[in-house]
Amino acid sequence: MLSKLQLVRNYTISAIDKPGKLSTLIIKVHAGSRYSPKDGVSHLLSRFNFQNTNAKSSLRLVRESELLGGQVESKVCREYITLKANFLKEQLPYFVETLGNVLYKTSFRPHELIESVIPAAKHDLHEANKDPIWKANNLLYQVTYRNDGLGKPVFYDGVENVTLEDIKDFANKVYTRENIEIHGVGINANDLNRFVTDSLINSLPVGKSLKSSVEPKCFIGETRLRSAGESVAAISVPLNKANIATYQVLSTYLNSSLFPHIVKAEFATFDNNTYGLFKLFVKNEDPDVVTKEIKEVVSTLKKGLDISGAVTLTKSQFPTESLAKDLEKVKLFKLGDFSFVALGNVSKLPFKDDL
Repeated sequence: MLSKLQLVRNYTISAIDKPGKLSTLIIKVHAGSRYSPKDGVSHLLSRFNFQNTNAKSSLRLVRESELLGGQVESKVCREYITLKANFLKEQLPYFVETLGNVLYKTSFRPHELIESVIPAAKHDLHEANKDPIWKANNLLYQVTYRNDGLGKPVFYDGVENVTLEDIKDFANKVYTRENIEIHGVGINANDLNRFVTDSLINSLPVGKSLKSSVEPKCFIGETRLRSAGESVAAISVPLNKANIATYQVLSTYLNSSLFPHIVKAEFATFDNNTYGLFKLFVKNEDPDVVTKEIKEVVSTLKKGLDISGAVTLTKSQFPTESLAKDLEKVKLFKLGDFSFVALGNVSKLPFKDDL
């Protein structure tokens, strides 16, 4: 049973209780790269999570979690720094306390930045850069949100000089009661409320939510990046409240057997599914294949498609009550203007006006 979102001393808690032995506790902080004062600060702060706290060393924290059958992690995206713990249900008090300690009492020791945090962040970037779709996705965001934080790089790349004080100042700004959301899965709502109230989460300082409710200004453009490896051609369309249901169905349709071409279609939404970005990628080692496929795909979408066959499947994948009626209305899709990115052997990849 899903509890209603509850305001508990300036922060929100929601919980879904369900049978089984496992629980998941998630704390989402509006501290993603779009809010970062310097490129990379959000990523480095995320990597500081589960380092040494005033109460426990990082080794003890991880070892205790593992001995109790749990796992902890911290990840960063454009909107959030997300702390997550998976554990046996009876260990809820321990993991609420643990995440509270991370938010409230991380030590931010200078040697950790040099010896642990920056090397781990560089590893994240190195691994991500192996994926040409990840790189093309970043380019689409840069083109679309060129004057907004959503266009900033998610991972630390060393271009800007980020100091320990930068990270600590940002932590003080974002780790506040008003700027976090607490979600539980497989957790009783009353239990979660009680343990959170008794934890250090309640000792977080008063601040303000950084969450942006203003729809960012979007641009349509084109960019190219020459790089070794597989080639990618990608298009994107900004989402808004009026078209988001259509693109949900379209994404399902394009990734299903209903569509004859092999593409990767996805979308990211922000601010309670009112705006975001739809993206479509074609990838292959042979740039000529990429060129042929992206031309055929765009041509097909421009002519128009009946995508109503994917409505039922979409509803099962995205059971959002507020969007259910809008999904039912989706029938025809016709592609309008879009942004375009070419990555890889760009000498053999098309330009936007070739599509």
